[in-house]
Amino acid sequence: MKKLIYILSISLLSVIWISCEDDYNNWEVEEGHDRLFKSLLFEVSGIESTAVELKFTQSVSATKYVFEFSEDSLEFLDIVRIVEMGADTLTPFSSSSTITKNEFRETIIDLDGTTGYSVRMKSVDETSGKESNWCELYFETPAEQIFTGYTPTSTSIALSWTVSDRVTNLSLFDINNELVSNFELTDDQKAAGNILIEGLSMGTNYIAQMFNADKVRGTLNVVTSGIADGYLYQVLDTDNAEAITAALQDLVAGGNTNINVEFAAGQSYDIGGKIIIPTGVNNIAFVGSEDVSGVKTSLQNAYFTVESAVNNINLQYLSTTSDGNFLIDIDSSDKSAFDIRINGCNVSEINSIVRLRSGGSANSIVVNNCMISETGGWGMLNVGSGSVIGSIDVTNCTLTEISTRFADIRVSTDITFSNITLCNINRSMSHFWRFDNNNPANVTIEDCIFSGPNGGVELNDTYGTYSNITIYYTGSYKTNDLLIKDRPLTGITELPLSMEGLFVDPVNGDFHIQEDAGFAGTGVAGDKRWFN
Repeated sequence: MKKLIYILSISLLSVIWISCEDDYNNWEVEEGHDRLFKSLLFEVSGIESTAVELKFTQSVSATKYVFEFSEDSLEFLDIVRIVEMGADTLTPFSSSSTITKNEFRETIIDLDGTTGYSVRMKSVDETSGKESNWCELYFETPAEQIFTGYTPTSTSIALSWTVSDRVTNLSLFDINNELVSNFELTDDQKAAGNILIEGLSMGTNYIAQMFNADKVRGTLNVVTSGIADGYLYQVLDTDNAEAITAALQDLVAGGNTNINVEFAAGQSYDIGGKIIIPTGVNNIAFVGSEDVSGVKTSLQNAYFTVESAVNNINLQYLSTTSDGNFLIDIDSSDKSAFDIRINGCNVSEINSIVRLRSGGSANSIVVNNCMISETGGWGMLNVGSGSVIGSIDVTNCTLTEISTRFADIRVSTDITFSNITLCNINRSMSHFWRFDNNNPANVTIEDCIFSGPNGGVELNDTYGTYSNITIYYTGSYKTNDLLIKDRPLTGITELPLSMEGLFVDPVNGDFHIQEDAGFAGTGVAGDKRWFN
């Protein structure tokens, strides 16, 4: 009897326990709280001028995620963009054994640059209709640069940009930000991604801005070629070195000191020798330009020197050969130039691009946006002992088939090489630099790419060991077909690629980076003309 009572008691307790458990699991959910849990993580993992990468964690039972964008500070008064992502379309960036810790990273594109955005995200179960609360954050996009470049003449600017349907007009300002002209873009201009602006002043700085309605999509500082307020001498088809020298002498005799020597766009001239800049010239520019087919003005067998002294020498947008001579030669100790500037030129068949013979002087040598090839044994740049040179700056240039060395500099100066793409296939350099250890140069090298088999010759950094000179190749790379001998390129990153593995077509002069190269320096290192 006691046993029966005990069994009944246990059975009754079991019924009571089960009843309690059922009641516990079936509490009614308070209205307004029957929803999905929101993501544990919602952050920005990357920002570009027109895109944002968002990282967020998985929400249990969510079948899609909804993102709403507004251009305010977490107020969401005017939603300008809604993006929905199906949960079944997402691939985890990182997975976890805990479902709510699975992390996704997704990029939203076609944003505006220089804009503050608020974005909020909610999780949705489309079957039950349940949603989570919002996750919210704020971010700002940096300035966009849609422009890809420009080509000037003395009175015009041809601007190019990445083709987009989100452009409306282009404005040109002077250096004081006063509007010069506004251009409503035609459908043809939008499709081509370029515009020609004419009727501008020679040697003048402007600021171009691209707009999509009131949104700035790019800003570019541009300058027309030549010297502002200088006399314009338009070269005749038959002019050679002797005729141009004589014309300059006549202009000086007539009281002109600032002179622009303009060659016709895309035309070829047989210069046939040395153009001498006469005493009395203050500033001079030798100016070419591209024709509608993109062909630069060509000067055959042309090189330049000064009779005594000149302030600034400018070579702009010319394609030149020099029959193995020095392109610009300050050829004795009693001659000088203040600034020597070579911009936008294709230079080949030279000994050196600039030579300062012993005792000659200049304040600066600036070489920018040039293609330089087939140099001689004196080095691409040559400065003799006893000369004076304040600084040498070579930027945004592509160098091919360079012989012997970059530079032979026997005096103290500041040297900067930045954003250089070098490819030597057949010709060889035994070293990059030759200096005088007793007159040390200060060398800065940044964001360069050095490549090619170098004519089968192993390369040294320097001609000798210089205890007073330190060279470091910051942010720079070399391909594995460029072999190093005894003196290494300190700080260089060697790529597991040859020139053919890195560039699209180096043999034929296309140094764009291959899309699948996996190159960490893409868009940073090398000549910027190959970025686009």
